[in-house]
Amino acid sequence: MEQNERLIRVWRVAQNLDVSRKRVYQMVQEGKLTAQRLGPREMRIVESSLTAFISQRNEKQMMF
Repeated sequence: MEQNERLIRVWRVAQNLDVSRKRVYQMVQEGKLTAQRLGPREMRIVESSLTAFISQRNEKQMMF
């Protein structure tokens, strides 16, 4: 992750992907998204990982 990489709140990612916040946390655990911890109860998603995930998902959908 670059130093000036944009970080996005979990609830915003959930909104963009139309999933629950819990699912976003699961996706981080599964390695599908990259996250940065800001404290014991704060996590942000790295924007580049979200963009890559969305692109990959769109490519798979176009195959079918």
